[in-house]
Amino acid sequence: MELLEYVKKAKGITANSKQVQDGYIFVAIRGSQSDGHDYVEEALKRGAICVFVERELQAKDQRIVRVEDTRKVLGELSNLFFDEPSKKLKLIGITGTNGKTTTTHMVESILNKGGVKTGLMGTIYYRLGSKIYEQEGRTTPDPIKWHSTLHQMLSEGARAVVAEVSSHALDQRRIWGSSFCIVGFTNLSQDHLDYHGSMENYFLAKARLFTEYEYTYAVINSDDPWGKRLLAMAKGVKTYGKDGNLRIKDFRTGFEGSQLHVEFEGRSYRFISNLRGDFQAYNLSAGILIGFLFGLDGETIQQGIKEVYVPGRFETYRGNGFMVVVDYAHTPDALEKVLRTAKRLKKNRLIAVFGAGGNRDRSKRPLMGKVARELSDLVVLTSDNPRFEEPMEIIDDILSGIEDRSNVIVEPDRRRAIELSISLAEEGDIILIAGKGHEDYQEIKGVKYPFKDSDVVKEALNVRL
Repeated sequence: MELLEYVKKAKGITANSKQVQDGYIFVAIRGSQSDGHDYVEEALKRGAICVFVERELQAKDQRIVRVEDTRKVLGELSNLFFDEPSKKLKLIGITGTNGKTTTTHMVESILNKGGVKTGLMGTIYYRLGSKIYEQEGRTTPDPIKWHSTLHQMLSEGARAVVAEVSSHALDQRRIWGSSFCIVGFTNLSQDHLDYHGSMENYFLAKARLFTEYEYTYAVINSDDPWGKRLLAMAKGVKTYGKDGNLRIKDFRTGFEGSQLHVEFEGRSYRFISNLRGDFQAYNLSAGILIGFLFGLDGETIQQGIKEVYVPGRFETYRGNGFMVVVDYAHTPDALEKVLRTAKRLKKNRLIAVFGAGGNRDRSKRPLMGKVARELSDLVVLTSDNPRFEEPMEIIDDILSGIEDRSNVIVEPDRRRAIELSISLAEEGDIILIAGKGHEDYQEIKGVKYPFKDSDVVKEALNVRL
């Protein structure tokens, strides 16, 4: 029987046996923590009309259907159940290590200014205009939520959706069944090796967006080494970079904002933005190129860029003669880029306050320590989201990458670390508080406690005044 025939009879789809009701389809997924195949009998007892599995089971029931890949089947079923929303939308998927959130916000703003009502799905929230569907969820959700959210946005007037697509999502087929208008690649640097095992596997997971899905254009950063490799694997390629189809001619940035000069299809354009940081040249270029591919003119794109605000990305706060920057940078490459920008803007010292997430890629921790010590005048090591690890063990991993510890302070309590850095600030200093950005919690031993770097910064600045 074709999948569509199952969907026509179904009242719902789930990969969680406890959610099964009469008339539901249950799909058994093998996960890292549990295996859905162990709950097939429960799903049948709860009234599943069909159960999809990948392997032979002891249970014998005509409702059990064996397939090669249940992750793909879950994506295809979800797509069909929600009436193939991606085919009715202009869907844009952005992948890469850094810059996904900023780029998607930029595309959302540009397209909305161009009269294309656009939804956004990513790390911070899933939203359409002022309506927030979900906040602080997965960067890229499971297939059911993915397709159902696209369907809901479409039904509420969206003509396009721009989404961050994570490497985990691509590896786990969370967006399977989707058709894209544009897929984009920002860059690749070390992250998630606890999951992927190697940079090669990490890259190949990202590359799946360009090799396994339908799309019209592939927008790729041709200045990135991994982006160069991706060029030969993708179709409909449009590049941005120093020698790209959208060519970066000049870029200037400071605390007041940025100016970007580009050339595209024989014409020269100059754009201004409130976004700050050398790395923004590429995020801006990706958004601009996507705007041009939608047929928008330079003036409309400029209007979209002008109003972009990305929570927790190089947010600046003024102290008495010094500056505080809050940024989400949590990989060695992102930390280096934001430190280099801050170092260029400082008039006195650069103070770096950061930690590393627990139960994640341990190999990046010493690299973060090394780059922070090399580029900063003072390093304050603290907790990030320790999760189920001990904060001092994470800090020790970071310290292993620092040879000269003469200007390193260890303060595991993140609030006290931020307060300490502000109390030590001198005229002309820049304090960078990195790692959490927009997050409004700190995860410790399975509990999320309310905590936001920017709130602590504001309180500490008020105390200092």
